Amino acid sequence: MKFAKWLYNLSGTDQLIIIGFFAIGLGLSYFTILVLRLWHQRVQGSSNYTHEMRVTPFGLVGIATIYSTILYMSIGDFITRWVTELSQ
Repeated sequence: MKFAKWLYNLSGTDQLIIIGFFAIGLGLSYFTILVLRLWHQRVQGSSNYTHEMRVTPFGLVGIATIYSTILYMSIGDFITRWVTELSQ
C-alpha cells in the first residue's frame, strides 16, 4: 500500500523523470542482453548442442526495471531539482 501511495503522490515532473529513466533502462537492458548473448556464444563456441539466447520481453522489462530503480535512487533527486529550477 505504501508504494501505491508514493506513486499516487508523485508530481508530474517526477513521473516524467521516471518514464525517462525507464526508457534509458530499456536501452541499457537491451545492450546488457546483447553483451551476455555474445559472451555466451564465445564461451560455448559453435557447438551444435547449445541453445540460442533470445531477448524476451520479460527479461528486457525486468532488467530495465532494475536499471531504472538504480538510476532513480542514485540521481533522481538531483535531476528533479535541476528540472524544477530550469522550469522556473
